[in-house]
Amino acid sequence: MKKTALVIGFLIAAGTGAVAQDRTIVLMGASTSAGVGATTYDSSFAGRYAHYLKNQDPAWTFTNLAVSGYTTFQLMPTGYAAPSGRPKTDPAHNITKALSLHPRVLLLCMGTNDIANGYPASQYEANYDSLHAIAERAGIPFWVTTPLPRGVDAAKRSMILALRDRIMSRDAPRAINFYDSLGDAQGNYYPAFNSGDNIHTNNHGHRLLFERVVAASLISSVTALAGSPGPNLPREEASTGRFPMLYLAPGLSEPRDLRGRMFGR
Repeated sequence: MKKTALVIGFLIAAGTGAVAQDRTIVLMGASTSAGVGATTYDSSFAGRYAHYLKNQDPAWTFTNLAVSGYTTFQLMPTGYAAPSGRPKTDPAHNITKALSLHPRVLLLCMGTNDIANGYPASQYEANYDSLHAIAERAGIPFWVTTPLPRGVDAAKRSMILALRDRIMSRDAPRAINFYDSLGDAQGNYYPAFNSGDNIHTNNHGHRLLFERVVAASLISSVTALAGSPGPNLPREEASTGRFPMLYLAPGLSEPRDLRGRMFGR
């Protein structure tokens, strides 16, 4: 009897440890997420949040997959065929990699590189929707931040504002406003938050972004164990990390997998 009790106790402890190890938040993004603009990574919003999370609950970890200069195309799933003239997906930093880490929460902060590179809204909006759909199918809460201001021409600044508004309406309630208070109604930085390159925000801005991520209470959005199957995800896919590769081609109202099947069907 005592031996049985000891075995049960060991299994419970082991199970608790496994759950604790899976408490991960993964950040995907570009230069702002990588810490550019801040004087040190620890002063960036991502660096601050990593420390905050550790202090709040040491069982949680924060993994940053962001790479400076990246667009939404590099974050698309492994196996995705990008349109001609667009960057290829990066298996070391894309959503397939993010899901392989079995996160409890995914946070996307992409910035404005798609717009600055002249990509049409139909393409990067479709990429945003596809990334969201993939995370949703995996049963993982997916949070999205708006773009920040940027010193580009008036037409592109208008696109930045339109993307901000789209994210705040389409991705609510898991949308985080990174624009307001940092930029004006024309898409320009307020001088107090400009790092000096008209692209990135400074330490003051990064602190404000950190405070907004904290206010979003990402941890409280968790409703299931990381990697557990969502409503349409077979258990074997969750256990192996081989998730369906989904994309939303411009002009389609629903995402399809790489074999052309409707998402969720």
